[in-house]
Amino acid sequence: MNLFYTLTLVIIFLILAILHFLWSLNIHWGFESSLPRKKDGSFLFYPKRIESFLVGLALTLLSCFYFSHTGFLSLNFDSKVYIFGSWFTMIIFGIRAIGDFNYIGFTKRIKNMEFAYWDTVLFSPLCLLISLLAYLVQIGIR
Repeated sequence: MNLFYTLTLVIIFLILAILHFLWSLNIHWGFESSLPRKKDGSFLFYPKRIESFLVGLALTLLSCFYFSHTGFLSLNFDSKVYIFGSWFTMIIFGIRAIGDFNYIGFTKRIKNMEFAYWDTVLFSPLCLLISLLAYLVQIGIR
């Protein structure tokens, strides 16, 4: 079962990485819907192409990290590295799912924008799923 959780994380991270790489190439499918907005409708932030590329690279590295955990890719990390990496993933995506109590996450207050809808039905639940899968992978490492 641990292999299923790990491969699910690998696939999720690869899909997200591809999406960020597309955004870095100016293919903006879903781009503006994924950006939080202020009450006045302006963007909270608007990432540059290089920033999208760097996020895509980080997601690719996370995918490789979890893929190496399957044994299909031999990087031979110590089990402590896998435990730390899983905790890191779990905490980062868990915090993202909870949110900032204003614009993002389950605790957001600004709910009348397109981003808020997608954050409620897709982005935050996905982050919570990633956090849960990282936890399930982590408990299987021991």
